[in-house]
Amino acid sequence: MFGKISLLGLLSGALCLISLQVTANTLYFVRHAEKQNVGADPELTSCGQARADALAGYFANADISAVYATAYQRTQQTGAPVARQHQSKIYLYDARDPSSLLGLLRAAENPVLVVGHSNTIPQLITQLSGIDIASLSEQDFSMLYQVELGDDVSVTLRRQTFDCNNMLEAELAAQ
Repeated sequence: MFGKISLLGLLSGALCLISLQVTANTLYFVRHAEKQNVGADPELTSCGQARADALAGYFANADISAVYATAYQRTQQTGAPVARQHQSKIYLYDARDPSSLLGLLRAAENPVLVVGHSNTIPQLITQLSGIDIASLSEQDFSMLYQVELGDDVSVTLRRQTFDCNNMLEAELAAQ
């Protein structure tokens, strides 16, 4: 009898852990892709657009329910391929006032993507998770953060495999 109770207890505990993992909010954060160096609101470069397309490929099998971006072209253009792929619109947020975005993210029931800037993405993640995130440099476009909210908050950092240098070399070779 004791063995059966222990086995049932273990199974019950395992099912509880599984349900927590399934219901925990998953949030993804990226900095906008490479931008042109002209004007106050530049568009993406061809390399940046290719990175945005590659990001959509990364999320092809994810259940992204919303894409959030600031009012700048570069963030919206980075998130657009993911939004199109998941038949979502891009929801704008004010990077200078993240409180309303943070509320939406905490309430999200399905995975979402947030596209921001080198000086805002680490701050958003820290405010949501309580985990200090290192600053991004102006040249770093490849970081992808996955934040799991729930009883056990976690932040996973990945580097996108897309490399603009390889794309540019392939373009030159094709000419």
